[in-house]
Amino acid sequence: MCFRPGGVAKAQVCPNCGKKLIPIGGVFQKKCPFCKTDFTAMIEAAKKEESERLAAEAAKKAEGAQPGDEKKPE
Repeated sequence: MCFRPGGVAKAQVCPNCGKKLIPIGGVFQKKCPFCKTDFTAMIEAAKKEESERLAAEAAKKAEGAQPGDEKKPE
C-alpha cells in the first residue's frame, strides 16, 4: 500500500548523467543542474506523445466504442 501523497510526482532521471531530479512544486526542471543537459526536447516529445495518446482515445470514443469493449484477460 502506498502512503505517498497524491501530489508527489516521480523523480526525473537525467539521460546523460543518471542523477535523479525531484520536481519542485510539481514542476520538472528544464536543465540538469549537475551536467547541464537540456531537457526541453525530451519534455516536448513527452507532451506530444501524451497529446497523441489522448487524441487516439478521443477518436476511439467517437467511433462508439464502449468502455468495456476491449478484450479482457482470461
